[in-house]
Amino acid sequence: MTEEIVAPSSSPVITEPEDENTKMVPEEKLARESMILAPSTPTNRTFAPLNIPLYRRRQTLTILTWFLMPWICLYISLVLLRCHNWYVVGAFIAYLTWMVFFQKYPYEGGLKQQWFRRLKWWKWFADYFPIHLHKTYDLPPDRPYIFGYHPHGIISLGALCNFATEATGFEEKFPGIDLRLLTLKVNFRIPFYGVYLSMMGLCDASKESCNYVLKKGNGNSIMLVLGGAKESLDAHPSHEYILTLKNRKGFVKIGLANGASLVPVFSFGENDLYDQLANPFGSKLRQIQIKIQKRLGFATPVFKGRGIFQYAFGFMPNRHAIDTYVGEPIELPKLDNDQITPDIIDKYHGQYMDALRRLFDTYKAKHGNADATIKYINDNE
Repeated sequence: MTEEIVAPSSSPVITEPEDENTKMVPEEKLARESMILAPSTPTNRTFAPLNIPLYRRRQTLTILTWFLMPWICLYISLVLLRCHNWYVVGAFIAYLTWMVFFQKYPYEGGLKQQWFRRLKWWKWFADYFPIHLHKTYDLPPDRPYIFGYHPHGIISLGALCNFATEATGFEEKFPGIDLRLLTLKVNFRIPFYGVYLSMMGLCDASKESCNYVLKKGNGNSIMLVLGGAKESLDAHPSHEYILTLKNRKGFVKIGLANGASLVPVFSFGENDLYDQLANPFGSKLRQIQIKIQKRLGFATPVFKGRGIFQYAFGFMPNRHAIDTYVGEPIELPKLDNDQITPDIIDKYHGQYMDALRRLFDTYKAKHGNADATIKYINDNE
């Protein structure tokens, strides 16, 4: 099966290679197609039926394991601390000391392991929703890139699956691009969990980390979820996508300093994985959430998904397709710091927002969002 995507402007059409749909047995292929067309949450039952196929159960297991992994790592840490073997306790304390005072890999490109990213496990993860990655432009590996992911959603599961694993074929679609997905520093403070994330290619989302990766040379690239924690508060299933981007220009400055092209990325379906409690601007709930976000550095959206064995309530995401489109790169010059002026930053920031809107408008009708719109806001709105 091939899928042709017509790119905007004069760029050549890119034809995607065959995917694993062509290798499926008819029953599984039919089940996947019906899953894509069906609503995200079953409407005719509360509890999952007993005769769910094994491949659906293993998909659910991968998602459950992902959400439990930080807690599993914390539990292992407690077990090691309570161990009666003092050699084990001493070794673990030495590891904690190294992690707190000497750990540098989150800022220096991480511990990315392609064999780990290629595990069949991640394909099951992608098939749960399912998640698809669409290439609309060639990205030659003769320069570094800064990818911007939109929208944030509640947890950015599309960004994780597409760009921190090979489940959707990133290395085949974009050969020569060595990408690092950046995330919050706090994730690397959990024993063992930081190593687990780093093997997937995740790094700390700091200026130091960005520059380290981009300065390694052509093809070395980073992905930022630009809306950040604040944008998760606007992750509602809606025909209006509210993106916190107006005053977020630091990525443009980093791009100019490293001569890195900017690449807009948009995921249809990211905001549909959970139902979030209404929190319009000015509401009491929104005011409390903003105060918490400013104090703790992360947002606290009040949301619900589905459970493990029932569909009414839980922390598991709903089965809803995510289609991620990688757009047209915006080439930036490499400038010295004294040459990077606010006017130059505004110029390329405006070009990025225009390119993201074009990408969105080109493919929104394909995913039932013909009337959908993007609204750019700043952090104070």
